Amino acid sequence: MATLTPFCTIAVDLTFVPIGGVATGMRLDVPFSGTATSPHWDGDRPVSGVDYVNVGAEGSQSLDIRGRIGEGRSVISYRAIGRGDATGPMELLVFETANDEFAHLNNAVAVATGTLDGQQLTLEVSLVER
Repeated sequence: MATLTPFCTIAVDLTFVPIGGVATGMRLDVPFSGTATSPHWDGDRPVSGVDYVNVGAEGSQSLDIRGRIGEGRSVISYRAIGRGDATGPMELLVFETANDEFAHLNNAVAVATGTLDGQQLTLEVSLVER
């Protein structure tokens, strides 16, 4: 049975950039930036990326996210897919990093749930452990 282990909290500001109607609904690009905190490192690390959002006719949001935690050699890159609504997203994440300290993330899967308050998003990210 899988268990969830808290990994980090991501707090970002969002910028909503409407692209317009596409075959799958309404497309938005949502650049974001902020910080990540975790018991796995000291202090805050910068976070940035873009969420490519498609909103279907019924209002469902399909999320395709590319992001980065940290900078330089300590960067942890992540990709996520998910679903969202007006209250926030639910996401599935995978990571890539060249940082030896976090090399275990190259084989990890994580889940995140978020709360949205206007243009501010807070995500709680947990690693899926076997």
